[in-house]
Amino acid sequence: MSSNTQQKKPVRPQPPIIFISLGLIAVTILTMFILCLCANAGKSTKNPVLAIYGVEGNVPSVSLANTLHAAGFEYEFLDYGDPLPQAANVVVAGVGEDALSVIDQYRYEEHVRGFILICPSYRPEYMENISASSPLYDIAVFAGRDNAKTVADMKDARIIYERLSGDDSLYGQPIRRGGLFASRVYVNNDQNRTLSLSSFAVRDPSKLFFSPLFQNELAGYLSVTYIDESTRETSFGRINAWFILVWIAITFAAVSVLLYYSNVSVDPTGSDPKKAPVSRWVYALIIGISVAVLVGIISTLTVERLRSPMIPVLSFLPSVFMLCLFIVNFKWIYEKKGKFAPSGRTFVPAAFMAVVTGLYVLFTLILTSDLYIRFMTDKGLYSALLALMLIADTSFATGLIYASRRSSAAGQGAKNMFGNRKILLLMFIPAAAAVITGLVPWETEVFYAGLAGLAATGIPYLVTVPLVRHTDRSLIPGVLHGVVYTLILAAAL
Repeated sequence: MSSNTQQKKPVRPQPPIIFISLGLIAVTILTMFILCLCANAGKSTKNPVLAIYGVEGNVPSVSLANTLHAAGFEYEFLDYGDPLPQAANVVVAGVGEDALSVIDQYRYEEHVRGFILICPSYRPEYMENISASSPLYDIAVFAGRDNAKTVADMKDARIIYERLSGDDSLYGQPIRRGGLFASRVYVNNDQNRTLSLSSFAVRDPSKLFFSPLFQNELAGYLSVTYIDESTRETSFGRINAWFILVWIAITFAAVSVLLYYSNVSVDPTGSDPKKAPVSRWVYALIIGISVAVLVGIISTLTVERLRSPMIPVLSFLPSVFMLCLFIVNFKWIYEKKGKFAPSGRTFVPAAFMAVVTGLYVLFTLILTSDLYIRFMTDKGLYSALLALMLIADTSFATGLIYASRRSSAAGQGAKNMFGNRKILLLMFIPAAAAVITGLVPWETEVFYAGLAGLAATGIPYLVTVPLVRHTDRSLIPGVLHGVVYTLILAAAL
């Protein structure tokens, strides 16, 4: 039988992974967008306002808005000493060491309906005129774990509650609120004093707002205590469903990206197994800068005023490292010999995935964090700084990716952080050291500065490397790295 008449073996159709991934991408982006909008459902000028004083740093503004709107409340973050919001009904919340001061300052304001103290410190100067009968407002105290068995072991929040209520919390029977990680809640006989002790230790009161458990409990307290002022009953289903959908959307975002890339072939210049030798200048620069930063981190244990600059220092440090790598690899960028030219067919797929990944990161940070400007009081200067960092990081990332591709195309192996993970691991040293240094004696500012440094170093790299591996483009993944790094800066600072 001739070859022309031989039957060809049927080709098994490939599963339509690309279409499944595109469908997931569309649904996930739409879901994230809707979740951002849903947080404002129930917003009204008639709602009572929760005025929150003393919050420092980042806060989950969108999730908190959804929770409080579900309880029929608005909220506003203020600095101690600022006037109350213009509203008919205001509940005042104080956060941190000076939380008690809000009672002393606003107890005679006409529109105040009650107070909430979050992780307060015992201050004798603010306790003079406070008792079980004064002020007559409802007062709630929220704090971290306190399993004291004796009076000497009790923490400040518990002492304040006993002074406010006249109750003995050591022998009183608490109410357990919640499921697996239930809080212990104490309520006095008049039901106008409440103490809620979390099952977790709380070192930074501002970070308590990131807890869905705390937000849920706060909404429940507001709805029960201020039922006459609130415009609606609390919808706990809305609160819980929102948090669940957020994490489902983030999970599907990662799955959709992985599915898409699983159907795209890797590029030889982005996944070169051969690694170029690491220059001694790279080791010298990165290790030298890391040692200098480590000295500063250790100094924060004894010099308290050095702690506040740690977050911006460790957040900007990745750009310093990338600048050093850019200088070391500059000859691979400017030399005309052996230039690397990408294919024209890869532009649209690369640009598409860069936009999708950037949107995922943007929505995730909006839903779980806060991009509000806090690091500088001058918003114009802060915006200019972020724009400068966007341009700088994009330039550095694009140049380093291009240098690595040219080195691979020339047969000398992948270079710098985008081709050799050993260099990336060196870049993590200062941030990892800050996390460990802050964790052991539990210096919260140093610990969270380390987390900010880890995020600023790792997240832009993590979302950019798949695009580098599966395309021959340099500018598009460079822009993605710059955008994501800038978003991380906005969230961290």
